[in-house]
Amino acid sequence: MQNLYWYIMISKRSDAKELIELCQKLEVPRLYSALAHGTAKSQSLDLLGIEPSEKVIHQTVITQNKMEELTGALEKEFQIDLPDKGIALAVPLTSIATKTTLDFFSGGHAEDEMTNQKQPENMPMELIVAICNKGHTEDVMEAARAAGAGGGTILHAKGTGTEYAEKFFGISIVDEKEIIYIVSGKEKRNAIMQAIVDHAGAGTKAHALVFSLPVTNTAGFRLYGE
Repeated sequence: MQNLYWYIMISKRSDAKELIELCQKLEVPRLYSALAHGTAKSQSLDLLGIEPSEKVIHQTVITQNKMEELTGALEKEFQIDLPDKGIALAVPLTSIATKTTLDFFSGGHAEDEMTNQKQPENMPMELIVAICNKGHTEDVMEAARAAGAGGGTILHAKGTGTEYAEKFFGISIVDEKEIIYIVSGKEKRNAIMQAIVDHAGAGTKAHALVFSLPVTNTAGFRLYGE
């Protein structure tokens, strides 16, 4: 069976239609898009030659074959490596609930043969995810930047189960949440996560919860690497 990946693409809102059309052209089975915005400070933006803009985050589950096809198209057709064009990254899935769900996400191609190309065992990047109370993303990002993070992408969300949380933790947790995606070099991951915990974690108004995920495939990071 094909390996499956949670594939995340972040683009400017002005480029969202072009990216969606590319995914449709490549017959990506399902694509979930949501409005988001960046967090990079003006100094970082100037350094990378990037103009501040609103973002769209596109997420899907795809097979390894489709991921490699999509990554190649993002680089050649969408030109994702250009400054401020966007980034893409893949997080491996460890399991999926049912055959129906598998067919839904894979578009019926989960049983395709694997490609001969192997993913590197030690990828240099990880995805740090921080979930904090609404209005406190800058608290999280200030801590993250102090530990070496660049920018992040913010999604707005609404939490559920707060009655249980209040009973279990003995604290009040607001419903409105913000989710911050930070792509980091693996060597900076622990310092960034610890800084967020120390300065915006439990006991602060931000009440950030932080975890990280392995990234096995990327696009759009050429300038960051340089």
